[in-house]
Amino acid sequence: MTRAKGGDGMTSLAELIEKTLAKRRSENEQLRIVQAGHPALRAHSKDAARALDPELLAQFIDALVVTMHDAPGVGVAAPQVGVPIRLVVMEDVVREEGEERDADDELYDRDNLPLMAVIDPRYEEVEGDDTVTFGWEGCLSVDGWRSLVPRPKSVRVFGTAILAGGEVRELDEVWTGWSARIFQHESDHLDGILCHDRGVERSLVQDSYLHRYTDLSAAVRYLGLRGDVANLEPGAVDLHRTRA
Repeated sequence: MTRAKGGDGMTSLAELIEKTLAKRRSENEQLRIVQAGHPALRAHSKDAARALDPELLAQFIDALVVTMHDAPGVGVAAPQVGVPIRLVVMEDVVREEGEERDADDELYDRDNLPLMAVIDPRYEEVEGDDTVTFGWEGCLSVDGWRSLVPRPKSVRVFGTAILAGGEVRELDEVWTGWSARIFQHESDHLDGILCHDRGVERSLVQDSYLHRYTDLSAAVRYLGLRGDVANLEPGAVDLHRTRA
């Protein structure tokens, strides 16, 4: 296979991807997801995906999608399989077409996010919107644990999206709700940030205990959470803050 041009760094990344793909017994087998402590999860990923050989990039994206589906998860970033390049895949299928939101989907503003890979994703706050939403996040690279993570409810997202079927679209749009949270979570991986790094202090819990804290007021009370989360109304997840 032809390797990417552009110097030793790019050749090394292409070789790393090829070696990573070669570890699978078949194209339908997921890649190994590395866990917290692996250096790729703390590296600042390289803007390398655009320079890869298109065939190799397509193969790697397909492998990331298989990995996301098999995990299962709603997103996987390249560093999570040990490859420090700025590439993520995302998909969140919440309901069938025509079905209405349930109470949790309404609370967290959660809708279907179509399957896509995004090259060089980044996000920024939306001017004039200071709404922060608290949500329990888990990470496939910190298996079995959740933290309560505050994030902007809406963000402006950027990057090159490759949709199912091969359509390419340049992103410069505002995402809100749970889709915005997924985009932030996956993009953070490319800068060496895990969701638990952003979690509310004292909020780290095992998955098996999460059902006790679906009402965040219970988490505040029983886990001793402090800060902005303690100002939420019972049954609420959004906090509207005014900048000084």
